[in-house]
Amino acid sequence: MSLLDRIHSCTAHDTAGLRPWRIGDTVAGWVTPPVADLLDRRPGPLRPEGRGWRLDERLAGPEARAEALEEVTDRLIEAGLVRKRRDERYPVVAEWGAPLLATVDRGAAVALGIKSFGIHLNGVVETADGPLLWIAKRAADRALAPGKLDNLVAGGQPAGLSLAENLVKECGEEAAIPAELARQAVPAGAITYMMDTAEGLRRDTLFVYDLALTPGFVPRNTDGEVESFARRPLPDVLDQLRGTEDFKFNVALVIIDLAIRRGVIGPEEPDYLALCRGLREPTDPSFD
Repeated sequence: MSLLDRIHSCTAHDTAGLRPWRIGDTVAGWVTPPVADLLDRRPGPLRPEGRGWRLDERLAGPEARAEALEEVTDRLIEAGLVRKRRDERYPVVAEWGAPLLATVDRGAAVALGIKSFGIHLNGVVETADGPLLWIAKRAADRALAPGKLDNLVAGGQPAGLSLAENLVKECGEEAAIPAELARQAVPAGAITYMMDTAEGLRRDTLFVYDLALTPGFVPRNTDGEVESFARRPLPDVLDQLRGTEDFKFNVALVIIDLAIRRGVIGPEEPDYLALCRGLREPTDPSFD
């Protein structure tokens, strides 16, 4: 599979059948037909309006709205549209940096079609022969992409933490990276995509960080989410990405982005411009 195919598999979505739900005048999420069917039958605090729904306007403030959305989450779980709660709160916002409208359990984020955010960290060791990249293998019991290859550190962005705070937390939990070292990570941009999944529409923004590591550093997992780590030349990682299904779907985008920034993928690549464009897809559906 080509690198461009990897991007296409992570950005494939169909807007047909998507229906919005709002908080006030703001579209908070887009739901797919199975979820829409449930909301048509059992809207609860989501009041039918036009093609979609509006959260009960008597609910003032993020906390009251979050409590109401727990009722919606219960119904999604009962209907088998959400596997289970993740006991982590995700922010509901119109855009990154916009005021908090509500929070939802992470487990319902995709089903409710909200914009979700996360952090991905490239752990890079510089050598005379080029960069080496630390790759993690996800534990076999992970709910999402068990046993797949991942970035050294990656995690969702919960409500109530800054990106910097979350990065330090995830670095410590997933790779035993000390806080003082984690704070040396350099922001390297953001990757955005929309992707159809069995649970709903993923509308993800991944904030990417690069961290320079010494040859003597060896990561160690502390939260049970990672089975093992390996350090590989970046060109070899790209070859594995092209030739296997070993990587978690969105990790492919982060690795391609790193390879472009480091010049391992250059303008002579036939799909170069398409690769660059494909890493920055809109996260608002277009109905043109």
